[in-house]
Amino acid sequence: MESINQALSWLTEHESAFSAIAALVVIFGVVFSPLGAGMRGLLSGRKTGNTERVNSDPTAAAKPSASQDFLNTPPPMITDKPSIAVLPFVNMSEDKDKEFFADGMTEDIITGLSCDSRLFVIARNSTFAYKGKSPDIRTVGKELGVRYVLEGSIRPVGERLRITVQLIETDSGTHIWADKIDRPVAEIFDIQDEVVDSLVSALCSNLGVAESQRAARARPENLQAWALCMQAEVLYNTEPDITNIKEAEKLAQRAAEIEPDYAISWALLSLLASVPMAWGRSTDLTEDSEKVMSLVNKALRLAPKDPVVLSYCGFAATWAGHAGQAVNYLERSLAINPNSNSTRIYYGSALLVDGKPKDGTTALQLVIRLSPNDPYIGHAYFFLAFCFLSLNSLEQAEQAARDCVKHSPSFAWGYVVLAASLSALGQDEDAKRQMQKMQLLEPDWTYQQNEAFFKHIYRKPEQAETLNTLLKKVWQRS
Repeated sequence: MESINQALSWLTEHESAFSAIAALVVIFGVVFSPLGAGMRGLLSGRKTGNTERVNSDPTAAAKPSASQDFLNTPPPMITDKPSIAVLPFVNMSEDKDKEFFADGMTEDIITGLSCDSRLFVIARNSTFAYKGKSPDIRTVGKELGVRYVLEGSIRPVGERLRITVQLIETDSGTHIWADKIDRPVAEIFDIQDEVVDSLVSALCSNLGVAESQRAARARPENLQAWALCMQAEVLYNTEPDITNIKEAEKLAQRAAEIEPDYAISWALLSLLASVPMAWGRSTDLTEDSEKVMSLVNKALRLAPKDPVVLSYCGFAATWAGHAGQAVNYLERSLAINPNSNSTRIYYGSALLVDGKPKDGTTALQLVIRLSPNDPYIGHAYFFLAFCFLSLNSLEQAEQAARDCVKHSPSFAWGYVVLAASLSALGQDEDAKRQMQKMQLLEPDWTYQQNEAFFKHIYRKPEQAETLNTLLKKVWQRS
């Protein structure tokens, strides 16, 4: 007992020294354990995911931390991927409860954006330094070293609360995108997650379009792998025809040549290699599918947990005739980044092909509800129309198809699904007109090519047969 008392007395007298030793033990244990890999990356000045930048200067220990001095010593502009800062939302209500709501929304948007591996998102401890201020956005861009700033506000309008947001390019101060959401005040806290999901989903899509346009303006020697892939994705998703698919494939191939270990470029190549099969451009579906899956496997070997890689590979696997595998990839992608509209669209298409059109409608309707103005929304309506056709919900199929051609008028497949819906409803003359529009876009496309493709990809033969019967009818009458 006496020895224990002596030990306790010694610990009390040397508490400061012991605490320092204990801290060192903990630090070494974290840094040099497998779980400390990310910490080691930070300490070596490398970025690991979407974390706040760390100074790699060996004399940094003598300097104030970034959170203390970032306004006085602005970091360099991040150029290897699109960078964004989310400023604290302004509470324009006298209700202090809304202050917590505004701060919580800001933090949730930062977290949501951080799920996208293609973005660099500034951490909250830097952006909240601007709380209560009205800084010039160009100054914010220089101080934080970011390309884009998102700012927003909440304000009461009668019995409703209006949330407004705007995305601004810091170089020029140009507004890239803006949106507003109105919700009843009484419900706002119950549906905060839905509001945030809507904003993040729309923001990610529009940020991708902005980056594509920015890359298109850049000199060829300044284009990096990620910028080329962004261009390719937007080109395919916003103007989906065979010419643009080929152009997008060239961009992705160039990205892979610039940076051979960049998994996203290989995954995007797998997607773009799979799409021509749906346009009747394949002379051997089995051989082309094997090529697609080879690219899928290469991408996944390089980055098996990257949500963007999983997303592209899931879509590619769908058209390569591996719908069950595709659903698995896409579910894994959504578990990591649930705010990707394009991934959820791909997921809806995979569920359709996997014989689950009802589940497909649920996934696709969620995209449309969360982001009705998404630049890729035409794809969502297209796959939704096919889901409804598979379920024999003909009026809903027609409406979804009309929404598809409204948003994507150069997408030949949209006119095909609209014609099939109209024909099934007995409106043969209108169906014939839609097929004529399709043939102006794709004059060499035949029913036989499509029939073989559907048999190749649909897991349930009866589902392929039902859809092929509808399409054969409209092709014969066109």
